Order: sequence, then structure tokens, then C-alpha cells
Amino acid sequence: MTIDPERLQRAFRILQGWLDEGTVTAVASVVLHHGRVAGEFYGGVVSPAPEAPAVNGSSLFHIASIGKPMTALAVMLLVESGCIALDDPVGDILPGFRGAGRDAISVRQLLTHTSGLPQDPDLSQLPPDVSTFDELRTYIHALPVVPPGSKVEYSNVGYGLLGLIIETVSQQPCATFMREHVFAPSGLDDTWLAPPDHLFPRIVRVDGTFDRGSSTERFNSTYARRRTHPAGSVIATARDVARFFQMFLDNGVVEGRQVISPATARLMITNHTAGLRGGIEGFMTWDDCAWGLGFDLRGNKRPHFSGEYTSPHTFGHTGVSGVFAWADPEIDLVCVMLANRTLFDAWNTSRWSRFSTAVVASLR
Repeated sequence: MTIDPERLQRAFRILQGWLDEGTVTAVASVVLHHGRVAGEFYGGVVSPAPEAPAVNGSSLFHIASIGKPMTALAVMLLVESGCIALDDPVGDILPGFRGAGRDAISVRQLLTHTSGLPQDPDLSQLPPDVSTFDELRTYIHALPVVPPGSKVEYSNVGYGLLGLIIETVSQQPCATFMREHVFAPSGLDDTWLAPPDHLFPRIVRVDGTFDRGSSTERFNSTYARRRTHPAGSVIATARDVARFFQMFLDNGVVEGRQVISPATARLMITNHTAGLRGGIEGFMTWDDCAWGLGFDLRGNKRPHFSGEYTSPHTFGHTGVSGVFAWADPEIDLVCVMLANRTLFDAWNTSRWSRFSTAVVASLR
């Protein structure tokens, strides 16, 4: 199969429609087929400020939870090297994480959101400008809200604990380990945890935040841009996100370099939660919620952000900042769509699926 350029442009016109109707004010999309760029779309402006630059290939977006598979890959590099095993109890690595029904929670369960830990941490006793370092250390005290292994209970807390595991085992800050062992080897030159301040003008402003104008405004404040939370602080270009997903279609190879083993690449996009219900409470759940190691898997999910035509083997992720990415091994297709409006008003419902469907329909 090949991509019909005219039909792909038809799909991109859907994104232009979102801009025209004011649904979003910035959007970037990259579609890869057989590892090559089949098409790109950039529209809108980086911010509402006067003279703000137009969105282009170097624009940086908050990719939020699309960063979770990147954190998962960092953990899997420790597994590859024999430093930890997937079924190790978390308490054996983080000694404070014991008791109160947590002793059997494993690294694998953190990766697959089956630990039973809550979606979000309790920050009520922390200052609003708490450092990532100090916040993550409170997660040691988190307690399950459902029995571990009983369902897919999407958990940012679990991914915070994975960041602590990375730091404890590697003896490096999580952001440093990610830069040196995930971003750099994968050729993700425009992917950051806490990008340097001189890159801030390239970062797209996110609309729909609840704390607009505050010194700690989610995504848009200097404080937020300097966060290094392993569950959702990555900032990247659309091209880099596409490159990351393509690596898993290519069995861990990037530009001829074996970044991760083929076994790791396969295991991360394999279903580890067959038969479990769950998902992201408050957004979308399914009776059979397929999940890999870091990746949301299409499986039997309906509806799904990857549209009507993707195969059950499709893997991907979404982000609350208004972004998604998926890859379908059966058609060797990667689709990245980064927009700039939070999902709290469910603007993405149906829109994402319709765009993804149109992208796959461009194949001939």
C-alpha cells in the first residue's frame, strides 16, 4: 500500500477545520509510512502574544502522557541490563513502599496501570510550587484504591514511582537518565524534560487550563516548563514523537542503530492486561482494556482515538494537553497529532477518531 497525497491532504483539512472553528489555536501533525514522512501539517500560532511565530516543524508541544511510554522505555533499559526484573516487588527497590496491601505490587503493574494506585497524587499538604523531587518522594506513601491486579486503574502516581525506581537503580536523576539513555540514543534531539529557557519561545501555549495566569499554571508557567515529572512533563516536536513511535515498528532500530533490543520493542507493545476492565476514569473506560508496557493498545476498544480502521495491534497514547500518537504495525503507519487544548471539556470526542480514520483511508 502507498499513501495517496490528495487523500492525506483531505485528512489534514480536518485539522485546518479545527483551527478555523476556534477549537484549537495550534496544531502539528506528522504521518509516517514505512518509516518515511508521508505528510506534515502545521497550523496556528505558538501563543496569543503579538508577533507570536506560526507553528512549524520546530515548535515544541507539551506532550503530557505521551511521555509515559518514554519513561517505560527507560525502565525497560534497566530490565535489559539485568538491573531489575519486571516482576520484582516495588518494595524491594523502594524500601519505604511496603505494607498496607502494597507488598505484591510489581514493576510490571506500575507500567501497565494495574497496581491499583490512584490516578493522581494527594497534593493537598504540599505547596503549589513544590519541586518534582519533593513531590515524587511523597508517592512512597500512596495506597491502592482498588486491589492490585484487579483492573486497569490509570495512575500518574505509578509512573511517578517508576521515576523513583529509575533514580534509585541508575543513581542518576530521572531527567538525566532519560536524556542520556532514551532521548539522545533515539535521535530525539528536540525532546526535553525541563528544556533550557532559551527554547521557551518555541513552546506552544496550552489553552483550557484551570489555573490560568497563576505562577504555577499547568503547562504554561515557567514553573510547569521546568517540571521533570516522569508521568507527563515531556516537551517535544511532532517529528520527534513520530520518530519515537517508528522505533517500535522497526524492532528498536533508529537510523541503523539498535537502540533497544527487538525483544524489548515487542514486549512493550504486547497486551499485558487481557480481560481486565478499566482505562482512564473520568475520560474513557472499556470492558476489555488492553495495555502494554507504557502503551495504550487498541485491542478491542471501541471507540478509540486511532479511529475506525486501525488494527487491534495498534499502540499509542494520548495526553491531557490535547495530543495523541499511534502506530499500526499491520500497515506500518505512524500518526502524530499535537494540539493545544486540554481535554477537560471533551472537545476531542469523535474529532480525534475522525481524523485518524481519514489518515488510514489515505492508503491505497
